Amino acid sequence: MNRDAWMCQHIRYDTGEPCAEPARHCDHLVPASEGGSDDPANLRALCDWHVLRKDAADAGRARKRAAADRWQPARNRRTHPGEVR
Repeated sequence: MNRDAWMCQHIRYDTGEPCAEPARHCDHLVPASEGGSDDPANLRALCDWHVLRKDAADAGRARKRAAADRWQPARNRRTHPGEVR
């Protein structure tokens, strides 16, 4: 947070400049759930709005990964003993 002067480091798409709102969150660029580390190069300060937006995107990717891991083709799926064929 000190490195980023407590200012949001999200790069705006319209201007290419950092958001520059006051930051209250330290965010991982690559989430730990996707193999990211706690190395300072993988951390940045974000404001409330940008951290909520990034967390929602990270959660959406995690849900898609979990659904893909659970999915099994019907022909390889074990049938339940009470299942009607």
